[in-house]
Amino acid sequence: MPNGDEKICNSVRSLLENNGVLEAEQDIQHATKFSVKSGATRAGLLVYNSGKIHVEGAESELKAWLLEVKGSIESGTAAPGILLPAEIEKFPQTLRERVPACDDVVIWFFQEALRCYKAGSAAASAFMLGAASEKAILLLIESYGNRISNAENHEKFFSRVNNRMISVKYDEFKRSYKSAKPQPKELPLAQDLEQLLDGAFNFYRHTRNTVGHPQIIPDLDKGVVLANLGQFIVYVERIYKLIEFFNQNEMQV
Repeated sequence: MPNGDEKICNSVRSLLENNGVLEAEQDIQHATKFSVKSGATRAGLLVYNSGKIHVEGAESELKAWLLEVKGSIESGTAAPGILLPAEIEKFPQTLRERVPACDDVVIWFFQEALRCYKAGSAAASAFMLGAASEKAILLLIESYGNRISNAENHEKFFSRVNNRMISVKYDEFKRSYKSAKPQPKELPLAQDLEQLLDGAFNFYRHTRNTVGHPQIIPDLDKGVVLANLGQFIVYVERIYKLIEFFNQNEMQV
């Protein structure tokens, strides 16, 4: 039995473990001390046998989150959102830095996906990520079609993709692009369509559809959704490298 109030200690322990930030737990005089770590940042939370909670440590996002934990327990309200490591918190900033030309709509939906994940909704996060992916793919398809040099083939391509579902648009794009010239020569761009874009696009689309079509209760693993939030940056980076390639070359189809 902990020195601190047992019920409160159980609540604190559960929250810290679920967020992957519990480093150690130690009984001290009249209290139980939870040592907490996120990245290089450390803080502490003390639960006294009286039920009082005290947060210690230098000012940081981690300490601010622990204060939210304290407040939620003391007030009996909902638990605070998920605490993410600093590098994950910076995902939108990282995307802007690596893809300066990234469309604002893509970034907005990506930011919403991260907010939803932090709020504890993997399903909403997957839906928003699917929307961000769709916008990026639409930009890719449009940039390719606009660079088809033959006017008749240009018109035929857009007649096949306009007013179609995103999966049909993407399939038509792949079919046309595979026989188009020129093709990127340098790796990994030369292999991106099948090795990276296909897998990522289909994951984002399928998970979005799983949430958006209310036939069954979605069964989404939070860890998988988080991993694909990180993968999204590479995915968009490669899409924009292909867009840049199309902008620099007339496509012969």
